[in-house]
Amino acid sequence: MRKTLLIFFLIGSAWAQTSYQSLDIAYHVRSLGMSGSGVADVLGADVSSLNPALLSGKEKTLILSAVRYPATVQSQLAEWRMAVKGLSVAATFRGVNYGNFKERDRDGNDLGSFSAGDAWLNVAVAKSLSPLADVGISAGMFQSSVGDVTAVLGLVSLGGRVTIPQLETSLGVSVRNLGTTVQEYTSYTEMIPTSVAVGVTRKMEYLPLILSADAVWWEKRSLFRLGGEFALPKGLFLQLGTSSFRSDLQTGELWRDIASGFSLGFGYSLQRVSVGFAVANSGVGGMSLGVGFSRRF
Repeated sequence: MRKTLLIFFLIGSAWAQTSYQSLDIAYHVRSLGMSGSGVADVLGADVSSLNPALLSGKEKTLILSAVRYPATVQSQLAEWRMAVKGLSVAATFRGVNYGNFKERDRDGNDLGSFSAGDAWLNVAVAKSLSPLADVGISAGMFQSSVGDVTAVLGLVSLGGRVTIPQLETSLGVSVRNLGTTVQEYTSYTEMIPTSVAVGVTRKMEYLPLILSADAVWWEKRSLFRLGGEFALPKGLFLQLGTSSFRSDLQTGELWRDIASGFSLGFGYSLQRVSVGFAVANSGVGGMSLGVGFSRRF
């Protein structure tokens, strides 16, 4: 169990805290392909957690995605977006399944099996203040379970975005995972991984590329992310990404280190339907694979 969770925490790229690491992973295939970047990216699908302000102006849309991490850890995302009285609203479910595990006593006797998993339900609302500025907020409940032990959190995230049309650039800022602990695993109080993120996304002038760069700060650690999406002919697209977490994955083995910490995604968009696939290489942590689907109505 401990080995499985450790691997998952490594690929989550969030060593800033000691618990609740699934609050900071990429749940959507596009975010996986761009190494989690996109605080200012209006095309992102993880916007209700990255920056709820990016939800502003979105069409009625169904979004589904699943990611398989090393050690058979799996995550799922389902989101429904719609407009309500001038507001953009999204209802989102995110889940993580760590699998089933054998429990033994100190003498090695089998005590049965148990499972571990997380579930996160939230609602995000965004509003356009002007053609150049948007704000958003998301709120929800997060539950983490290991066997018969459960922790419950109440969480709120805030975000804003400003557009600079002359530069084809967006600037974003978000404060994520402000909250309170409703129920603890044990008598020990675990720290909620609250973070502050700023990002810039720009459509390049001479390339069919949208480039995003983010910086994220937790209490004890910072992380820098870089990702981009190339628009290819016939509705195809290609995503690339990396982050400063790559330096923590180096092993001294040249060929392994060259590919460690990079992610790649590709997909196809046709009218109102989009499908995508992504892979992220966490070096010794293993490979993560994701698939996603969206349908605009």
